[in-house]
Amino acid sequence: MTGNEMKSTGYFSFRELGLIALLSILAVFSGTYAPVYLLPGGSISGFVHQFLILPGPGAGVFVFGSILCFWLVLGLLLVRKPGTAVVMSLLIVAIDLLIGTQAISIHAIDVIVLVAVIIEVLIRLPLKDTPLKYVTPALLAVFGATTLLLFLAGQAKMGENGAPATSFPLGYVVISLIALCYAVICYRHPAKYLAASAIANMYYLLHFWLFWGSSFAGRFPVTLDIVPVLFCVAAVGGVLSASGAYAIDLLVKVYSKTEDSPVHGQ
Repeated sequence: MTGNEMKSTGYFSFRELGLIALLSILAVFSGTYAPVYLLPGGSISGFVHQFLILPGPGAGVFVFGSILCFWLVLGLLLVRKPGTAVVMSLLIVAIDLLIGTQAISIHAIDVIVLVAVIIEVLIRLPLKDTPLKYVTPALLAVFGATTLLLFLAGQAKMGENGAPATSFPLGYVVISLIALCYAVICYRHPAKYLAASAIANMYYLLHFWLFWGSSFAGRFPVTLDIVPVLFCVAAVGGVLSASGAYAIDLLVKVYSKTEDSPVHGQ
């Protein structure tokens, strides 16, 4: 098949559709198996509550929400066409339903698509030279500072029920410092994918609180001081996942230039 034929098959070329399908499959299987084999604690719950000593409910969005954002952002960076993330989200839902992993209820399904839509919309908004560029660094600064102050005041919580932390709250310290660092980075160098991923992951957390319980807002934290901590967790997960996607996209570009250079030199 020639390059022209590849480009004339519709909005997405066959190559782009293949890439979208591959990334969607990787998103599902990494979200299912990576936490079990790669994370300390052997599970998402063990990692966020026993290793990081974070409160809940919803701290797990640092893992499963961030994994989703990573693949969606990577798809957008590699394919570079509007709608890529939404198509990927629909494929992820379809694969989830087929193999029976994450999509166990309507609210576990719709949040995947909603996160994709949020990312798609936010990366189209003007960021530089507008007040919007201050939103993400402000959120990261406020949530990061609040989380760090709660740690310093001895008010760290742990577990799904938000009990007082009985061991050093590693997550409070590490995540708050990362949030403050990214607040500076996003302020000095506004990056739309970082902003979109952070806000989308925060929405994932909010969606979890409101709709994943036995009643509306049934999973909302038992005390209000947990709310900024978990928003900080979600935002940091979002910016880290987007940073990872940026890094892979950069490696792909460098590799592509390396592959092309001998050809141009002949």
